[in-house]
Amino acid sequence: IMWSQRDPSLRKSGAGNIFVKNLDKNIDNKALYDTFSLFGNILSCKVACDPSGKSRGYGFVHYETEEAAKQAIERVNNMQIGDKQVEVTSFKKRSDRETATVFTNIYAKNLPDDFDEEKLTAMFGGYGTITSSCILED
Repeated sequence: IMWSQRDPSLRKSGAGNIFVKNLDKNIDNKALYDTFSLFGNILSCKVACDPSGKSRGYGFVHYETEEAAKQAIERVNNMQIGDKQVEVTSFKKRSDRETATVFTNIYAKNLPDDFDEEKLTAMFGGYGTITSSCILED
């Protein structure tokens, strides 16, 4: 059983809350709890899942203290759990995150079979600097 903290002031403050991304799809709530319980008392722990119950590859761990969260970040960040190397950071609300406001990506489809990087640069290079490109083939 995973305990969760129902005190809204503690939850909303974000103190002691960490975000774990790039989780192996086989990691469940219990495995996440077992991995992170070494660093302090966990108030809540959850792996995000889709409606069918499959892991989305990220999760959250909320510690009782900010110190426990910092220690978990320092020790587990870039560590391999299962078959993947995880990234552990302090949780940030969507409203507090920096977001890119200018999107410069384009998607072109139905290109001729003989289309290559040179032709792509010739076609789109006049509109600005191309920082990266990829031509996918069937």
